[in-house]
Amino acid sequence: MAIPKIIHQIWSSKKNLFPEAFGELADTWKSFHPDWDYIFWDDQKMEDFMQTYYPHYVEPFSRFAYDVQRWDVIRYLILYQMGGFYADMDTECLENIEPLLNADCCFGTDTKDNIIYADLVKEAYLNNTYIASAPQHPFLDAVIHRVFHSEAMFTPHANKLLRVLQTSGALMLSEEYSRYCAKEQIRVIPAEEVAPFSLKEVHAILAGAENEEWNARLQKAYAVHYFIGSWNYYK
Repeated sequence: MAIPKIIHQIWSSKKNLFPEAFGELADTWKSFHPDWDYIFWDDQKMEDFMQTYYPHYVEPFSRFAYDVQRWDVIRYLILYQMGGFYADMDTECLENIEPLLNADCCFGTDTKDNIIYADLVKEAYLNNTYIASAPQHPFLDAVIHRVFHSEAMFTPHANKLLRVLQTSGALMLSEEYSRYCAKEQIRVIPAEEVAPFSLKEVHAILAGAENEEWNARLQKAYAVHYFIGSWNYYK
């Protein structure tokens, strides 16, 4: 089944107002995909979605230890139900991404410098900054089953970053991928195409630094991730 032409982005205003700069970044996705639908998921829309499609998950969803786990998981639920392409709000589109989506399920990866706890990754590193999927994809089904049946999802931990990565984020996805039998169904989009810069490099670029090699990387990229890390501000 083909990936539907829908771009999904989410933002919760529970503790932080929507930054104006994110609206400008969202416009880049719309601009390069004029024939795609665009859905912005705010708190009310996410709540309505859960009540409509996953009423049996509403209660455990509310009990996750951290808000960021909810924002991770709802992107999996949305894509499983509707299909389409998800991108974090702190990303900029540089080209139409359709040439990258040559499988029924696609995940972006990250530069090696940004992969923390790399020793815990057995095979490919799957990030959830960019995800594209056909509806009802079995890999997302496996991910959803895992997150709702993990006691760790409901228990705070002294190391919040590691707990989130292992329960709902990149380390969880990478572990599930390593166990998945039909890896040919999944495309791992190379970092140079969607995340060409490390966190340190992005901060330098945003501060005005220039580099010819960075410019060369930019010419090959379809998108840039700016690593704003807004989820760190959530409980």
